[in-house]
Amino acid sequence: MELKEKIRPPVWMKIALGVTLILAGFCIRVFLDQVYEDMHQEQKKGEQGKVELYENGDRVGRTLDYAENVQEDNKILQKFKEAFPKATVLIACEEDLTNDGCKDLIVIYNTPEADEHSTHTQAVGNGYVRLTVAIDSGNGEDYSFTDPIPAPVENQKIQFQNVDKKDEMEFVLQGQKANKVGYGIFRIIDGAPVNLFGEGMEEC
Repeated sequence: MELKEKIRPPVWMKIALGVTLILAGFCIRVFLDQVYEDMHQEQKKGEQGKVELYENGDRVGRTLDYAENVQEDNKILQKFKEAFPKATVLIACEEDLTNDGCKDLIVIYNTPEADEHSTHTQAVGNGYVRLTVAIDSGNGEDYSFTDPIPAPVENQKIQFQNVDKKDEMEFVLQGQKANKVGYGIFRIIDGAPVNLFGEGMEEC
């Protein structure tokens, strides 16, 4: 019993050890905060693009380079209108998606015609919002149209990006439905747009 009393450290040593640990923790926290602040400053210096307020006014972000709509007299758009006479075009953006040197056209449109997706997608106005791609046959005159797929019902935007830096060009489709926002990264594979990666698209 006396041996145990001799081995037990005095109270002042416990207090000193506790104070030392608290001071060490505080110093480490200050150091990590400074490292984070330095990293944040470096990131801000390297960012490109203009920081702006989004439409709903509750968040900020970089301005993205979204694809522009083609002119009304665009020859591929005219071919689309011939093939889909009941469609109301929402956006139409042109790019060489198949890496063959010929422009293709992504069209997002509203159509009254029901399809296999109509039972599980929301009707907007008098129809359904769909996406199809007019793919150039290689001669700049003839185009094939991919099977329509559901597209976001509101605020649709397209951005072209060569994600893997080779071969076909991918496109990023972004949109929303009410307060639900989603996006998908698509590539034309075997003549059809395939969603390689995305988030929230099924809710839009």
